[in-house]
Amino acid sequence: MSSSTTSAFFSQDTAALERQTDVLSEQPITFEQIWNETHKKVSSGWIRQNGYKRICLQFPDDYLPHSNAISTCLKTALASEECKVFILADTTYGSCCVDEIAAAHVEADSVIHFGNACRSKASRLPVLYLYPVLQLEVPAMLKQLATLQPECGEREVYIYFDIGYQDLYEQQQQEEPTEGEDTLYSQLREVLRPKKLQIEVYPPPAEDCAETKASENASSSAERICVFVGADNQRFANLSLTTTALQWHILDGATATISMKNPLTAQYIRRRYYYIEKCKDAQTLGLIVATLSAVGYLDVVTRLQTMAKSRGIKTQLISVGRINPAKLANFLEIDCFVLIGCPFNNMYNSKEYYKPIVSVFEAEMALNPAWHMKYPEAYVTDFKQLLPEGRSFLAFDAEAVQTQDVSLVSGRIRGGNETDDTVETASNNTVATQAKMALMTTNTGLSFEDRTWQGLDPALGQTEPAKVQQGLSGIPIKYSHD
Repeated sequence: MSSSTTSAFFSQDTAALERQTDVLSEQPITFEQIWNETHKKVSSGWIRQNGYKRICLQFPDDYLPHSNAISTCLKTALASEECKVFILADTTYGSCCVDEIAAAHVEADSVIHFGNACRSKASRLPVLYLYPVLQLEVPAMLKQLATLQPECGEREVYIYFDIGYQDLYEQQQQEEPTEGEDTLYSQLREVLRPKKLQIEVYPPPAEDCAETKASENASSSAERICVFVGADNQRFANLSLTTTALQWHILDGATATISMKNPLTAQYIRRRYYYIEKCKDAQTLGLIVATLSAVGYLDVVTRLQTMAKSRGIKTQLISVGRINPAKLANFLEIDCFVLIGCPFNNMYNSKEYYKPIVSVFEAEMALNPAWHMKYPEAYVTDFKQLLPEGRSFLAFDAEAVQTQDVSLVSGRIRGGNETDDTVETASNNTVATQAKMALMTTNTGLSFEDRTWQGLDPALGQTEPAKVQQGLSGIPIKYSHD
């Protein structure tokens, strides 16, 4: 066999070390955008006012190159306070959540969170949120918004500023307008000429204020025009799904371009309802706990376990940190996963996973009969809104659960006592008499004890201690045995 033929099956041992990785072409963040004199003054004043001594600085991955410089600058500003500053470089679940677990390892008494934040209420430590400051050309923004004047006229218009542009909102809130002065609010009203203009920031500075305002304006929300000043990111997806509007627009501050966006497409709705049906068909549900700091996550776990038990569905509680397809593929007996996380940590697209992943809201629609034949007004990403005192709470009645219904995916009857083998025997006796040649079972109720392979046998106390020996060196494609 020639060398050209073998190269199709093997590669050189140095190829893995020299391989270049693909990097997403995102606009890098600069030091001046995430740390300036205002950030320094606010953070040092917050620490002195409350008397904190052990402070953790939590950074997302793209902020880490500047973390050491920020830490050094803060230590210099607090030189007389005898404070210790720590850097949290790897978060347990997501960079938007406050990592109180990692902060507890160094006995921290406070956390300063940088960058994207879901602002889920922390239960153990006080938190200060610091956002970047991005440049936005107001004249260019007004020029693009002028193109929306025909559809915004005589309608309610809501403008949401993403993180990085919230300083514009704060400036127009603090400034006292004088007679004849052009403020940002007056300029927007002049350009759009709406019936009502509302300017908000997202995520909101106060917890749950966005949910409260959405419920207060529910009567007129269907006719509003919403504009998100920022990029097409996870924050926009969360906001657009939870806020009903006639039309959504994205104004990209970096490129000064505006585009129309409709988050609830027919394809998206069909996919999510398909996952809801798969959740109903499941015999075993995996409850993935992706937060240990958000208030109410234990109540959600208890509620999901109660609703699943009433339908005869088994549940398993899972905590594996940041999830990926390889981690969840180890749970063969689970038919569907429910992700219990912060509002920004929902898996809206789980195509690369072997089993479907649904949010708490979708699991609620699948397991709670009160949601049967009821179309929600808006998507719910904050699971606290599904608990008592939440605006989307519906009481669960175990007696209202149907003993049997038909799956819209497989066409089979759910909740019956007949097994697949019984149905197969009744429909075709010839097939039933044949010997089963299956190598392994695919029963979703397969327990750990029923598996043919349960991992390496530790054989504790049955082997003698061995001497420490030097292992192999190199990379897996070619180890060195010398």
